[in-house]
Amino acid sequence: MKYILLKRNKSLQTDSNSDFIRWMRKMDLQNWESNEDFMEGYAYRKSTFEKMQIRYRDENDFVEDLQKNNLLKIESSKGFLGLFNF
Repeated sequence: MKYILLKRNKSLQTDSNSDFIRWMRKMDLQNWESNEDFMEGYAYRKSTFEKMQIRYRDENDFVEDLQKNNLLKIESSKGFLGLFNF
């Protein structure tokens, strides 16, 4: 799957929400101990500065809310005629 951060125009190929969040955490300016800490901090910033509500207790909910708020798009990684994965 291709995870695309729409406002930042950055993307990552992975099949795991956890890996995607780990990638987001490592790209952040702050140092975060865990994905859970990052998700909570990210959700707090979005709530405070942009009035967006993002659930952060579960990685799947977090990714779902990023999509609902048009921050993230996930595309299939299917190749030619959908026969190959990349």
